[in-house]
Amino acid sequence: MDAALSLYLHFPYCWSKCHYCAFNSIRYDKPQSLRFLSALKAEIVHCGRLPAVQGRRLSTIFMGGGTPSIFSADRILDVLDHCRGYFDFSDDIEITMEANPGTVDMKKLAALRRGGINRLSMGVQSFRDEELVALGRAHNSNVARDAYRAAREAGFENINLDFMYALQDQRLEDWAATLDKAIDLGPEHLSAYALTIEAGTRFGADHNNGLMVLPDEERQIRFDELTRTKLSATGYDQYEVSNYARPGYACRHNLGYWSQNDYLGLGPGAHSYFGGRRFSKIEDIEAYIENVASGGEAIEESEPIGPALAGREAVIFGLRKTAGIDLDEIRRRYPTPDPERLQTTFEQWSRDELVILDLPRVRLSPKGLRLWDRMAEELIAVP
Repeated sequence: MDAALSLYLHFPYCWSKCHYCAFNSIRYDKPQSLRFLSALKAEIVHCGRLPAVQGRRLSTIFMGGGTPSIFSADRILDVLDHCRGYFDFSDDIEITMEANPGTVDMKKLAALRRGGINRLSMGVQSFRDEELVALGRAHNSNVARDAYRAAREAGFENINLDFMYALQDQRLEDWAATLDKAIDLGPEHLSAYALTIEAGTRFGADHNNGLMVLPDEERQIRFDELTRTKLSATGYDQYEVSNYARPGYACRHNLGYWSQNDYLGLGPGAHSYFGGRRFSKIEDIEAYIENVASGGEAIEESEPIGPALAGREAVIFGLRKTAGIDLDEIRRRYPTPDPERLQTTFEQWSRDELVILDLPRVRLSPKGLRLWDRMAEELIAVP
């Protein structure tokens, strides 16, 4: 049996666009959305029949977006049934669906749970209504709590809640209060992301026009430290830059990304890492639908990932995980960048308290985790 495989399904519709969101999504269009679902199912059939997929079992499926939960339970489960028909599922497969609080109720969630979805990821972002308004979210804090309780009543035993912090004018005590409310609910997993400004978003335009200012680096550090300290003290282990989980509940799908496992991304704009190549699907939804309907593979960009690049990425992405990397293992799998130059870089970072060296293992310090983006750029430049 070949190595396990993961599947990502992109649902590109939302009721409205959040002010910070740069994901490939548009306002819900029912006629188009039905044609999109037909195209997505056709992609599932095509990919499930690929010779390179035969003999491999799906270990995880992740339904993201957009807002997958904008669709009815019947339509979501129809897509999942197509996956079952054309892919082999592992016995312990993790099947995650993203959901916005205002798009679910207990009846819908119960149907999804019975249909095989066993992990729910809910985009809460904040428990302060004024912050939700500022972010452009379509729900309020009471709706978020009700959705969480409904998910529990529906039988979900593995729930992630997404939050965003270091917002404009946000006080540390307000972020602490949101974290306390999240902890009191008791989800198995928490994702906590510092707000970043993305081009093409409303926040991006506001920032360019001087209407939005995020906390400076010193204040950002205080938010990061508060997050890590409070969550670790209440049983949530930080296992990746922005993700915390109770023991046994780390997201296996996302760990696959950071460990360079093969995954297929289906749907407009979805990305894949499969068969030594990285490729992405057409972002424009109409163009994607038309291409798939005509028998095409809807691939917009594709590049080979040779052993040298794969080795470099194994270092970069592996350092996202708090467990870090084993340099000897990576060297066995890939020709990595110049070992001496790489070690020199790590030794300098160790002096700067960015990494913890216990060679051959290297892992980022709390300070390094905050600066992973910048450090990744430096590693890319290592010859």
